[in-house]
Amino acid sequence: MKIRLTFILLIVVTLFSGSSLAQAARPDAPAYAKRGAYLVGTRELRIEDAKRPLDAAIWYPALNPEHKKVEAEYRFLMLAGTGQALRDAPPDPSGGPYPLIVYSHGLGGAKYQSVFYLEQLASYGFVVIAVDHPGSTFGNITMDAIIENIALRPLDVLREIAFAETWNADGGVLAGLIDTDRIGVTGHSFGGYTALSAGGARIDFDALRVWCASNPDPALQPDEPCGLLQYEQQIATIRGLTDIPHGIWPATTDPRIKAIVLHAPWNAVSYQETGLAEVTAPLMVLVGSVDGSILPERDAYPLYDRVHSTIKAQVVFENANHYIFVDECIPALILIGQHRRCSDEVWDMPRAHDLIDHFSTAFFLMTLKGDADAAQAIDPGTVRFVGVDYKAELK
Repeated sequence: MKIRLTFILLIVVTLFSGSSLAQAARPDAPAYAKRGAYLVGTRELRIEDAKRPLDAAIWYPALNPEHKKVEAEYRFLMLAGTGQALRDAPPDPSGGPYPLIVYSHGLGGAKYQSVFYLEQLASYGFVVIAVDHPGSTFGNITMDAIIENIALRPLDVLREIAFAETWNADGGVLAGLIDTDRIGVTGHSFGGYTALSAGGARIDFDALRVWCASNPDPALQPDEPCGLLQYEQQIATIRGLTDIPHGIWPATTDPRIKAIVLHAPWNAVSYQETGLAEVTAPLMVLVGSVDGSILPERDAYPLYDRVHSTIKAQVVFENANHYIFVDECIPALILIGQHRRCSDEVWDMPRAHDLIDHFSTAFFLMTLKGDADAAQAIDPGTVRFVGVDYKAELK
């Protein structure tokens, strides 16, 4: 994962004044790429904290008693786009309480980088929350902030879960709507590292040091795993640890997290086999086979074999790169030469998004709701998509 412009423009490619983030379903869209039965509401909230406040957005099943146009504007700094949701809509309690899903964005991204995906989850009866992780959104990245976020991003997820409980309490903005005993975590790139850490993976810098001795990185940048070794004490201190732990570090998870979906995850090598053995929740990993921002052979493929999850799946988009997981390009960005930051050289983005939605949504429906139809849709014996290499153990 290279900070050098790789992610700096990520939010630019996902939002732009006057652009639409919504896309019509393709006629060949698989079952769970089609919108679910619920209308989607969205609202913005703030998780207050003196040192690290979090600007949050939530998506949830909603009602539309006034028959308003279902269109929401999403803004980040001077950028804006529209999606298929209703701003500040009243919640729909009919199918609740709904499982909670926490999403974490990539480095240089924002909570609105993959609206196509977050709205889709909510339409199937999930409450979804995403925050702007301080120091790793567009415009505020520094090397120090990367180190800080290695330490604090997983804890941001735990804070989001805690605040979801307050929103779910009597008098809260989503009172009684959230099932906080059934939680999923998901994320893209740096957000994949975040979600995996929150899902039970534990850093093991001792094992990483052994690995780096055989896989030297001459640059030793802090956005590369071996470069992190020089910041062990700093990361430990930010985590609130007095000393650098020997072996696997303390967990940054919640036992109520019951499912993990990772999109092109970064830095799995920092856990090594010892830290990944702590992951037992159902896990799905989606990645492009030629991802140039993370290394699939290092950061994605080993997860399937090394986690101790009895339910797991791996989805590989053949010849796809890193950006299939973010919202699609708009014309203005093509005109200024940024097409490759919001597109793919091989994959049609609507088709990629359909498949990302299908696999991810079905996996969460299966693991968090026990949906047998969703399980059948991603059973290895029934999955047949051109350009997708798939394997899974779902029983």
